[in-house]
Amino acid sequence: MASQIGWIDFSPRHRDRVRKFMDLMGMGGVVDELGVGIIRDAMSNKVFPGFSTLYTRAKYFFITPYILEENEIASSKSKSGKDYFKKAEKETNEIIIQFYKEHPDRSDESYFGKVKQDGILKRQPSEIYWNGMTHLHLIKTENTLDQMLLNKHSTVEELLSNNRGDDTTKEQGEYKEYGFDGVSYTPDWQQYIRVHGLSLSRIEAEILRDRLLRYTPDSLPAALVSSNSLWEKYVSAANEFDTKDPLCNQMLQFIRTSLHEIENKTLRENLIVSHDLSLFLYGIHISYNLWLRIKTEASEKCIVDLREQGRMWYSVLYNKMLDSENFDICKCMVNTNVKPPTEKFLKEVQGLIVRSSSWDEIEDSLCRLVEAQERWNKKAKSRFLKIDKGQVIEETTKEQWVGLGLINYRYASALSIMRDLYDGLNNID
Repeated sequence: MASQIGWIDFSPRHRDRVRKFMDLMGMGGVVDELGVGIIRDAMSNKVFPGFSTLYTRAKYFFITPYILEENEIASSKSKSGKDYFKKAEKETNEIIIQFYKEHPDRSDESYFGKVKQDGILKRQPSEIYWNGMTHLHLIKTENTLDQMLLNKHSTVEELLSNNRGDDTTKEQGEYKEYGFDGVSYTPDWQQYIRVHGLSLSRIEAEILRDRLLRYTPDSLPAALVSSNSLWEKYVSAANEFDTKDPLCNQMLQFIRTSLHEIENKTLRENLIVSHDLSLFLYGIHISYNLWLRIKTEASEKCIVDLREQGRMWYSVLYNKMLDSENFDICKCMVNTNVKPPTEKFLKEVQGLIVRSSSWDEIEDSLCRLVEAQERWNKKAKSRFLKIDKGQVIEETTKEQWVGLGLINYRYASALSIMRDLYDGLNNID
């Protein structure tokens, strides 16, 4: 009989956590083989608070509050808040899909439902953007969306952000009969999507800009919206980074070329650490891939290439780092809930690197540290355990990279959101 897993959830929040966990379990391959993803995520949260790699368009920050407002207006004994919301979100998805069907010249734009085309999604935008909406106080609550919609008559007005005195909204005069704090609801918001797609209106862009500045003042998005020069460098990094340099990507390119313009001390320090952390963790994953290839007797060329990659990484690591003298992996793990074995592993790796003078000197010890960490972290899913059992490791037979590469953090999603924001600020509705 095939094994199964089940659970009992005692709240919508518990259910959401389990659902996200199951989504990860269902992804192809093994997720975060070495258990260091939590450090990457913690650094991402410092630089891009309220953002996610899943974000595609800024408009989704506003659609959920709009539906919640209409849910409050239309709530009745005959229909629960949850039923109303689900129906309205599906209808909005269909409107978005229809717009892009009718505007093939904008087919390169991202939106949820681009593939399915029926408005019924595995994960709805409201779920994906919920953390961002609450972080930016577009909705003020500690509850999940399901908890807000449990009652037929939800208290949405009490939960929405209380910034009625925002200068932007006062000047624009956008608060209508059904307006609520800070989100500038208008009854024709769906019609706006029918005509303009997922473009932000000017007032939406101004609200999002003000929220970024107010609630994430030390973030990179706040800096980008405050400086045209920084924004131009951020955009250009997408295309101008050196693709031939294995130790460069869009995010690292942006940091290297723009750090001197960052005035916010906290952001500047976080960018330096995020840059150097990306380089540090990359070397560990080079050794992981190398050791997998050696253990599975991959082609000599593959092993030689990875070994040369490791040598190159070690030889330039401290020159590439922006602050190698002060880089301390222990500082990167503060307030991250890193498991003790992972903390010990990373400390040993940094100590090994500091004490040695070449890749050849550390290769064997580093590979064995990596193997022990992966076995502990992945348990029965460990690739090294599967190798012991004679199982085929598909990625190694195809010579595919396994695990984290050079971390790009949330560069791409922030690029999409900030581009929408800038377009909206230049918009004349």
